[in-house]
Amino acid sequence: MPQHTEVHRASDTSRLPNPLGGVRQFWTWRGSRIAYVERAAEPGAASGPMVFVHSIHAAAWSAEWRNTIPAMHGQHCFALDLLGFGASDRPAVRYTAQLYLELLHDFLVEVVGAPALLVGSSLGGTYAIALAADYPHLVRGVVAIGPGGVSRLIHQGGAAFGIIETLFRAPALGRVFFDALVSRPSIRFFLKGIYAHGLDETAEALYWLSANQPNARYAPAAFVGMQLNWDIRERIAHVACPLLIAWGAEASQTPYKESAQIRARAPHAEFAAFPSGDLPHEEAAEQFVAVLKAFAARTIAAA
Repeated sequence: MPQHTEVHRASDTSRLPNPLGGVRQFWTWRGSRIAYVERAAEPGAASGPMVFVHSIHAAAWSAEWRNTIPAMHGQHCFALDLLGFGASDRPAVRYTAQLYLELLHDFLVEVVGAPALLVGSSLGGTYAIALAADYPHLVRGVVAIGPGGVSRLIHQGGAAFGIIETLFRAPALGRVFFDALVSRPSIRFFLKGIYAHGLDETAEALYWLSANQPNARYAPAAFVGMQLNWDIRERIAHVACPLLIAWGAEASQTPYKESAQIRARAPHAEFAAFPSGDLPHEEAAEQFVAVLKAFAARTIAAA
């Protein structure tokens, strides 16, 4: 549950640009500033709030939605940077999946304030499904893009992975390891694996900027230590709100064949495949936005 949360507008002192448009704001949560971008709905628009939750990797942040949110004309959109990523604070706390689920729950209650359509990528989609199952009154629908927690990223790490996390958190050695992980060549190599139709140079620059902020290694250390995994194999069957599973047909990090296991667990869910790698909302943005708008309209009609 929240501990002394405060919603406030503050001057944007982040070193990161805002490629989403709208206004970057900050919410104080458990003593840390959580950055989020809000784009207001157009007057008279028949839409409820939409909350976008980015994927998790060494360079992750809300810039992942740069081809989606600006195209959602008339929609009331929020895109937050999870604690430890993007323009949010990056304290040296212990990062866990439970921490992020509590953060997202409190964000929905304290900042959004109305049942939202959650749009999440990879583990962001995993967390969105878990929230919909556990707090149905806060979620009117979910779009999960290649979510983990069913066929992969299920189990949290044991002792061996704890050692890896500790190494990444170490003051000197950890910085050396992480600097190598988020060098430009490393980020370029990572992106070449998730983009099916050529590297996006703008994405490379944006991800490099985020990964090279002060204290950037703490949250990714928990990811490589497998502390951010979350098992939704049972939860996904109990999601009562509309659920859409989206997948890149040429995905490599989350191979398309894995979608069959998720669809088997959630036969009630809609499914959409896109001609892309792991990020259909970037590589097939026009098609993805069209599907998202139609799905959002259905969640409003069903509410």
